[in-house]
This record gives sequence, structure tokens and C-alpha cells, in this order.
Amino acid sequence: LAAERDKLLAAEKADWEASVAECPADAVSCRNRSYAMTWQVVADTPRFLSLSGDFATYTGGAHGMYGLRSLVWDKRARTALDGAALFRSPEALDAALGPKLCAALNAERAKRRGAPVDPQAPDEFGTGFDACQSTADATVLVGSAGGKAFDRIGIWFGPYVAGSYAEGAYELDFPVDAAVLKAVKPEYAAAFAVR
Repeated sequence: LAAERDKLLAAEKADWEASVAECPADAVSCRNRSYAMTWQVVADTPRFLSLSGDFATYTGGAHGMYGLRSLVWDKRARTALDGAALFRSPEALDAALGPKLCAALNAERAKRRGAPVDPQAPDEFGTGFDACQSTADATVLVGSAGGKAFDRIGIWFGPYVAGSYAEGAYELDFPVDAAVLKAVKPEYAAAFAVR
């Protein structure tokens, strides 16, 4: 995390210097940018530490951008993985979650929009904001209720993935069931349990 912080800070400083160099002298005071990252523990099991990293950035324009990262630290192998890397593929995870992923997403969309979502409706602007989304476009978090094994997963769709920026991010939680367990890579299966 410290090495990544140093790399990000160096990149931000370099981008800032380039921005100032390209800016007319009388407008330099109007330039600003920011980057912030906060890590939180999602789960701490005997073998793994699951973290979520909230980040926010601003580089100019109407608004900044924010997102969420997943980092799973393998204590035994001393390596970091993305939460999605624990699964065979996004397609396998999509199949495991099945229609409940789309149903949960559309229920949350309907609450925010004040109207039901029709995934079959024509998408005149090509946004895909009414379509079911794939976990390939999501941040996948793994959690644990008891600290022994991963028994829940979080699927987080950021701004502009499942809806407009104004709708915000969509975070959906699912218990690990037999179908989800089948989507886990064999080498990580022991780290999961059906809830």
C-alpha cells in the first residue's frame, strides 16, 4: 500500500506540473486537482484480509470521479489479489448469481428513479443504464460474517456503469450459496463457505 501510495503521489505531482506548464500564466490559480484513497477492512479470515479502497479524484470539469477497489491479501502467499481473481471468470460469477443480480440491480434502480426499470425498452442513447450488468464491469468484494470464511460477496457498480452519475454507485450484497461456490477457483474454495 505504501509503494502504491508513493507511485500515485508521484503521478499526481507529475500531472500537476504538466497542467501548470500548459496553463496560461494568468489562469494558473484556477487550476486544481485532487486524489484521495481510503482503505477499510471488509473481512479478516485466517488466510485472507479483504479490503475495500474508496477513492475520489478531481482533474477539472463539472465534477470529480470516485470509485471502489478490492484488494485481498493472501497472508500465506504474501500476495495481493483483486476480489474478482478468486473466481473462475466474470461469466462464471454472472451465471452463479443468475437472475437475482439483475433483479437486485433493477429493484435498486427503481427506488432511485421512482419508476420500474424495463430492461427490454429501447436504449435510444446507448447508455446501457437499463440493461443487466456484468460483474466484469464491477468491483467484487468478499466478506465474512464470522471471520472464518468468505460467506458473502458485494458487487459494486460505479458511476456511469449501471446508471447516470447522479444516481450514484450501486452496491449489491449476496450470500455465498452453492452456485457461487462453484464459481470460485479450486485453489480458493476452502476460503469460502455457504451462508
